[in-house]
Amino acid sequence: MKVGKVTKFAFKNAFRRKIVSILAIVGISVAITMQVTINSFTKGMDDTFEDIFGELIGTFQLQEKNTPVTYASQLPINITETIMNFENSSLISSVATEQNLPATVNNYTDILGETTFGTPMGINVRGIENIELFSEVYSELEELTNESRQFEYNADECIIPYALYNNNSEVFDIGKTFSLMINSSYTYDLEIVGITSAAVGGIMQSIMVMGYDVYVPINVTNAVLFELLRNDTMNHMFHYTPFGLDPNQFGEKNPNVAAIRTTIDNSEEIGIFIGELTAYLEEQYPEMEFSTLSLASALSAMDDMMETQTIVIGIVAIVVIIAGSMGVIIAQLVGVEGRSKEFAILKATGWKEGHIIYSVIIESITLGVVGAIVGIILSWLSIKGLESAMSFGDAGMPFSPVITFGIVLTAVGTAMGIGILGGLYPGIKASSVKPMEVLQGS
Repeated sequence: MKVGKVTKFAFKNAFRRKIVSILAIVGISVAITMQVTINSFTKGMDDTFEDIFGELIGTFQLQEKNTPVTYASQLPINITETIMNFENSSLISSVATEQNLPATVNNYTDILGETTFGTPMGINVRGIENIELFSEVYSELEELTNESRQFEYNADECIIPYALYNNNSEVFDIGKTFSLMINSSYTYDLEIVGITSAAVGGIMQSIMVMGYDVYVPINVTNAVLFELLRNDTMNHMFHYTPFGLDPNQFGEKNPNVAAIRTTIDNSEEIGIFIGELTAYLEEQYPEMEFSTLSLASALSAMDDMMETQTIVIGIVAIVVIIAGSMGVIIAQLVGVEGRSKEFAILKATGWKEGHIIYSVIIESITLGVVGAIVGIILSWLSIKGLESAMSFGDAGMPFSPVITFGIVLTAVGTAMGIGILGGLYPGIKASSVKPMEVLQGS
């Protein structure tokens, strides 16, 4: 008996019993829809995290140690030159210093709403000393929306993130005034000249939003800090005295954060580099101690989370295969029970037990592949529906699910595996019929 003939026979018989076939296909398609959807969401999340954090693994921030708030950090004015004199400075791509303002300069608490934790949304004002160097470290200011431009130095101008504009476009837009509140006494007005692109600002500002980053020339933060640090009235000490800080010790021209980008792409190596650089800086500035903020530890934890996620997905896949296999087994058993006479005749006419088992398994695999195709289509439709309903990308979700060729191949392979497992036992049962008993019984 030629295998080709048995295979052709199996293909023709796969859909002969329509109700049984439909039940098997429905069971498989539901399992495959679940698998493809989960894998697509996982892939989309992995890609997004890779885009956002992947190239930042070698980037870290440096500030003065033991400062209760970032703006209280006071780095030496020549910190960049000192860093570039480090013996391993060949591993440093760029250094960008900036000056952050206290959160209390936020003049928009009433209209910004609350974070997901129920706390008031904040404004983080970042004074940029050099846009080109800043863009070499970060990507926020590389792309701006249409009609936007970079701010000019020695001008009272600012750039806002897309998410801030998108959520409050009636207040924040090109040409409108952005006001910084100083000691509840008066405001420092800036003209909005730029908005970060939706692709950058939308993603970066949409994961656990705690506040919006507003970018200004460093001369603006210098001027604001000058007003904040004046001690001629009690009002001008408002931001510092609650923390036990002496306003007289701060210089309004000192940066408080240095962002350092390296060529290192390994979390362990960047940890060693940070330790060596910190020790070097403390030798150069004996009166100071430094602390760093790095994504390396977070990325390491994320890798662990992804590994756990992979295990969970593997368990889900096993459950899917078992559930799908049981559905096919039940459907095929029902079909085999009704075809006992047919199998008896086939054995009587020369079919061997192996031919019958092979035939039933091919029928199951055929149903499995059809179920996979239906499941993939249903997954695609459900994902598109969710994207449309939830407006992925601009309104909260930081990633979009992705159906790749690998995911499709895995789905088809899973369906074929379900077909083999689901057809094996019914095939063995069908091959065990005794022609004489069945034919006599009929």
